[in-house]
Amino acid sequence: MRHSDYEPVESVFDGKNPPKLRVAFRELVVYREVVWSFAVRGISVRYKQSALGVGWAVLQPLAFLAVFILFFGRVVKVSGGGASYAAFAISALVPWQFISSGISFGANALVNDADILRKVYFPREAPIFGAVLSIIPDLGIGLLLVLLATPFTGAHLTWTLIFIPLLCLILLIIPLAASLPLGAMNVYYRDFRYLLPFALQLGLFASPVAYPVTRISPGLRPWYALINPAVGPLEGFRRVLAVGTTPDWGLLGISSASALVALLIGYKWFKSLEREFADVV
Repeated sequence: MRHSDYEPVESVFDGKNPPKLRVAFRELVVYREVVWSFAVRGISVRYKQSALGVGWAVLQPLAFLAVFILFFGRVVKVSGGGASYAAFAISALVPWQFISSGISFGANALVNDADILRKVYFPREAPIFGAVLSIIPDLGIGLLLVLLATPFTGAHLTWTLIFIPLLCLILLIIPLAASLPLGAMNVYYRDFRYLLPFALQLGLFASPVAYPVTRISPGLRPWYALINPAVGPLEGFRRVLAVGTTPDWGLLGISSASALVALLIGYKWFKSLEREFADVV
């Protein structure tokens, strides 16, 4: 692409006022190849520098699954809600792993790319979007693992598998919504880098991964999905991949709306803080 194709969109970065979200998004589209480059580089670096490569995308959910089966399935005796606990757990573990990894890589993207940030102009959110997109292959491998493990987990697969692309799209919004404000704050306050793993561990137990959403009172479930946008898609994956039924459209709709609002607010906040990124990072 020619250099002229990467000229900043007029009025996006004037150094004084944060751009409108519509204009900022338009510039991000212009720089889509830059986002793609960050994503491809993230995939390449993560797999090339790892002895197991793509094997980590399989081993991580399997390791969590073993712990969950031993503790929650046998000790606590959590019900699988119409499926075996193995099918119940892995169907939510894989999408949760995507959320967790996406937030972790996305929140640290600006700090990790500090040298490039100081030297080259591009939308400052490009590394964050690229980092989150780079986790998509892991999600694909994990979902394939869930399907291949069906004979061993006893999951019930039906025509509802057609909803997986929709669930993946909604799932993608969540790490993007969280990574933008966290990535911005990480530039100014490096403590966020050390608090993030602890927060993600809390998020695992605050989401319906080890336990079913039915453990929550019916009257509180809409509030649960509103406060935690991961509830709707995680329950949707569980229903589709373990039980073989359609997602809970009510919870999925609430979580989707909550995630989109969080994305818009987080994006606006990010753009309001980006002016001094190159000086501070």
